[in-house]
Amino acid sequence: MRDLRLRGRQNDEQTIPSSITDPILNLLRETHNGPTFGTRLNTQIVELFADGIKAFCSHHGILLSTIDCVGTHTPSLSRYHTATTVKTDNRSLGWNGIIQEKTGLTTIHDFTIMQGKVNRPLTTPVSYVDRVILRHPVKFRACLNIDDLSNISFISASAPSDSKATMSRNCGPGILFIDYATRYCTSNSQIDDRYGNFAANGTINHSIVDRFLNSHDYLALTPPLHMAREMFGDHEAQRLIDECLFANMCDADILATISRITAQNILQQYRRLLEAFFPGGQQVDELFICGPGSHNANIVDYLEVELPASVITKPLDDIGIPGDANGAVCYAHLAMEALVRQTTRVSGESAETQDEVEEEVVAARIARGENWDALVERVRGYSGRKPLRVTKDVRIERKSNGAAEGR
Repeated sequence: MRDLRLRGRQNDEQTIPSSITDPILNLLRETHNGPTFGTRLNTQIVELFADGIKAFCSHHGILLSTIDCVGTHTPSLSRYHTATTVKTDNRSLGWNGIIQEKTGLTTIHDFTIMQGKVNRPLTTPVSYVDRVILRHPVKFRACLNIDDLSNISFISASAPSDSKATMSRNCGPGILFIDYATRYCTSNSQIDDRYGNFAANGTINHSIVDRFLNSHDYLALTPPLHMAREMFGDHEAQRLIDECLFANMCDADILATISRITAQNILQQYRRLLEAFFPGGQQVDELFICGPGSHNANIVDYLEVELPASVITKPLDDIGIPGDANGAVCYAHLAMEALVRQTTRVSGESAETQDEVEEEVVAARIARGENWDALVERVRGYSGRKPLRVTKDVRIERKSNGAAEGR
């Protein structure tokens, strides 16, 4: 079987306008708003997603007709209170059905890792893709994604089919607290402290750092399998800022203290997860860091100082994936695997073989686009109308020289 080769064409971000964020915040603060307000707001959000796809393609000169499918990751809110009517067979698919309606593209979502017909909850979609991309024959690797929440995946140097060799957990706040504190301290003139320059001018209040980390059960214990972003909302950030203000701390000191809370929690959870899930004394050879928080020197420098000298830290860019595009790559790959598995199982096919039952596969829901029939025939033609396994040996081709990154 040939290696699967991944080449990124383009990645970008779209800023959410205040016309969307302000009503969301108001909805969360007010209890008297009726269901009509919620459905109207939900419609605005899904239109933002769909328009974002079209704007991205227009900005980068990509024809929508050249895209086979879109892999999406939307919050649970997307399944409810959709005011827009979907008049096709995709009507039950919430946001994703509407995204398909507005773009015409096959939209793949709600990813689950299955083994046979059994859901594998311990293998999250993120850890599945991290294993595919980062597994190394001899090196024990980890991937730290610092987004709103921080997420750590550990990937053992073992056979790709050994799911126990990989685990992933959300570990608490990433840049969520930092972004809120930056907006607060600058009266919304600055939305983030991307490189940590604001916090670098402040002094850390270590007593507040320790008190915060020790007084919250979800930070004082090994991270659970599921951790909701809402656990670290604006209310928690504001409470932390209020404590800093009570201690007469200036804005820079507040940012420095909150940045250290983020970094110190990541380090603590990194150590707890290693101890809880891997043999005693296990150390990481390479730690890849990605996400918006990977640019924050206050976080990354602290980790590099505190981690064992044997741990080599690297940006995810070193294997050819832009650090800020890790999430996009993750769900694009999941969509590709789910699409291949669905389209190569033709009607009347014999039952799955034992090898297929033992192998982990990606399952998902699909809102079929205008190109669905042609897409199915193209994939089936490529596979000879037989089930097509997606190789677990993925190589990333760099944009600069086109060379495949060996693992």
